[in-house]
Amino acid sequence: MVNIESFQNENQIPVIKNVPSLSLTNQNGINFTDENFLGKVTILDFMFTSCLGPCPMMSNNMKSLYDGNNSNPEIQFVSITVDPDRDNESTLLEYSLAYGVDDDRWHFLTGEIDSIKSICQDGFLLFARNLPEGHAIKFVLIDHKGQIRKYYDGTDEKEVVKIQKDLNHFVKISRIKDET
Repeated sequence: MVNIESFQNENQIPVIKNVPSLSLTNQNGINFTDENFLGKVTILDFMFTSCLGPCPMMSNNMKSLYDGNNSNPEIQFVSITVDPDRDNESTLLEYSLAYGVDDDRWHFLTGEIDSIKSICQDGFLLFARNLPEGHAIKFVLIDHKGQIRKYYDGTDEKEVVKIQKDLNHFVKISRIKDET
């Protein structure tokens, strides 16, 4: 049997903070709250569907991770729009289908702009001025306890390898924790 404490100390990634309290709606009209982070290892980003800048690169990198983890229900992906006036549920559903999302592992979330701005800035400690254009291009790693652990450049394809390694690490920790 593996000792969870020794495994966690190996390549430890510190806790930054807990995910913020949130209540948003996904592309299927289903409420998504901070409780949805519990029991799953998550990669989260902020984007918008009409973006002509970094968002398509970010969504492509997220899709690569989504496709690469298609057999792992312990990993989920969350994209929060920073343009909720345009990105309603039907727009997000269309966008998700264009990226081949055919299950509940990748949530595209929308809500009120003030709430999203607060979630981004205060909750995830990311830049969120002059939305939608002025948003952070980071991917956020969240562990199965709903704790923010690490940030990555969401536009850098090389970061996908690092993200996958860290995802595998936290899935393994989650599984070991379940066994003990």
